[in-house]
Amino acid sequence: MIYTLKERQHFQDLIDKQATSPPPNSFSQGEADPGPESTLLKKCTDFLRRNNIKYFHDYSRGVNEPGILDLYIFMAKRRLVVIELKIKGGRLSKEQKEWISYLSYHGYEVYRNVKSYKKFIEILYGKQ
Repeated sequence: MIYTLKERQHFQDLIDKQATSPPPNSFSQGEADPGPESTLLKKCTDFLRRNNIKYFHDYSRGVNEPGILDLYIFMAKRRLVVIELKIKGGRLSKEQKEWISYLSYHGYEVYRNVKSYKKFIEILYGKQ
């Protein structure tokens, strides 16, 4: 990606603050769902399909740019929710951190390290 000087400064500020402050749109995770991340992803996408909520998930990770986050959910009233699912102990890659910083900087609603189906539903319906 190519960044402006202002964006690069913002990203550096985020990196500098990361150790002492929570990320944008972060919240207490509580208990993580058991099992692999793919099981959590399936529960989330099944919910979206059942409720006719449009979303994007990159199933071709080997072809597209590294770091694409798990779910881009298109809600009513132009609300775009971006979620990165992680199982307990999962870590964000450098590229995922860059995407999170970039999307947050530009005002998108981004949630990282979502570890449970319950938190996924809370995000969608604003019960943070």
